[in-house]
Amino acid sequence: MSAGVESALPAPSAVGRHGSAYARFEHARGRTIMKDSFFRVPLQIIRPLYPEGGDPAHLTLINPSGGYVGGDRLEAELVLGENARALLTTQGATKIYRTAGEPVVSRTRIRLKENSALELIPDPIIPYRGAIYRQEVTLELDESARLLYGETLYHGRAASGESFDYSSLAFRFRARWRGAPLLTDAMEMVPGRMSPQALGLFEPYPYLGSFYILGGDAGALDRASENVDALLAEAGGVAGGASRLEGPGVMVRWLAESPVRLRWAFDEIWDIARLAALGRKAVRLRKF
Repeated sequence: MSAGVESALPAPSAVGRHGSAYARFEHARGRTIMKDSFFRVPLQIIRPLYPEGGDPAHLTLINPSGGYVGGDRLEAELVLGENARALLTTQGATKIYRTAGEPVVSRTRIRLKENSALELIPDPIIPYRGAIYRQEVTLELDESARLLYGETLYHGRAASGESFDYSSLAFRFRARWRGAPLLTDAMEMVPGRMSPQALGLFEPYPYLGSFYILGGDAGALDRASENVDALLAEAGGVAGGASRLEGPGVMVRWLAESPVRLRWAFDEIWDIARLAALGRKAVRLRKF
C-alpha cells in the first residue's frame, strides 16, 4: 500500500465492455425524485425506492453480468440538486475476475448542490486471482452539501483459498468543497512487490474498510470522529481510527480479521456518521 498511485488511470481501449450510468436527483413535490437517468450494461439502475417512508430516495446499481473482466470500463455520474437526498448502493459485491492485459477501470463523478446529501454505500470489492483494478471517485460539494461514503475490500476469495493473489489494485478519491481541494486519498496495492502481511501494511488483518464523512457542522464532525475512535479502540478483531480533516470532513480507515468484523465495524461507523450528518440512524438495506 502506498501513499499515492504512481500513474493516472489508463486511457480507454477497445477491449472489454463500456458500462455507464447517469442519474440526476431533484427535490420536488415534497420529496427527492430521479429527474433524469441513463444506463448501459454492464451497469444498470432501477427505479428508486423509499423504504424509509420519505427521503432519501434509495437507488440500486446493478451488474447483470455478475462481475467484471479485463478491459471493462465503468463510468457513473450522480448529480443531486438543491435539497435532494439520495442513497446509492449496489445489488451485491463488485467481483473483479482474473485480468488478462487491460485492467478493469471504474470512474465515478459526483456533484452535490446546496443542502443536498448523498450516502454512497456499495457492497464489498472482491478481487479474484490475477485481477487488475483501477478505481477513481471525484466529488464536488457545495457549501452546505454532505456526503457519507463507505467502502470495503476483501483480500480475495477466501473460501477458494485465495489471499492477496490479485495482481494490483489502485484507488483514488478526490473531493472539492466550495471549489477548493478538501481531500485526496490514494492507495495502490501490488502484493507481488511487497508482502501485504509486512509490518505497517495489513499484518494479521486482511480486510480493509474506509469511510468518509464530508460536509456539515464542525461540532457534529468532531463528535463523529471522537465516537469512531472510541468504537475502534474498544473493539476486538479490528484496528483503525478516524482523522479529522482541516476542512469539513472526517476520514476513517480500519482493518479487520474477518468479513464479519469488517461488516460490524462498517455498520457501526455508518450509524455514527448518519446520526452526526443527517440526524437519523443507519438502516438495513434491502437487496434484490
